Amino acid sequence: MVVDYSECFCANVYSDGEIKTLFSDKSLIPNKQDAGGQSAKRYQRNRELAIVHWFKDINEKLKSVNQEIYVGISSIYYNRFLNYLSTYNKQKIKERVNSEYSDLSGIYQMIKKLDNRVKTKSFI
Repeated sequence: MVVDYSECFCANVYSDGEIKTLFSDKSLIPNKQDAGGQSAKRYQRNRELAIVHWFKDINEKLKSVNQEIYVGISSIYYNRFLNYLSTYNKQKIKERVNSEYSDLSGIYQMIKKLDNRVKTKSFI
């Protein structure tokens, strides 16, 4: 699974290279504010509420995944993401990988990083 504040993509990856999408979703977290909009405090409060809702929504979707999960997420977001996961879902997380992307290309990036770790470990 790869996730950030804009998108989440979860898929099964098989040894033959096949990727089967389990779920994919885009968030409604607001980004930059244009001039003449809300006050800065109200904007920040609404953004924080949207982030909490987004992570809780992902937590609900992960309940149906019955296997180990590799999470591709920026280290900036990871601890906050963990705060909104249930204990059941936290136990399924096998490893976290730094990821810059949160779509199918993020899955490919994460697979490549995991493959490089396995190759490096086998030579040590």
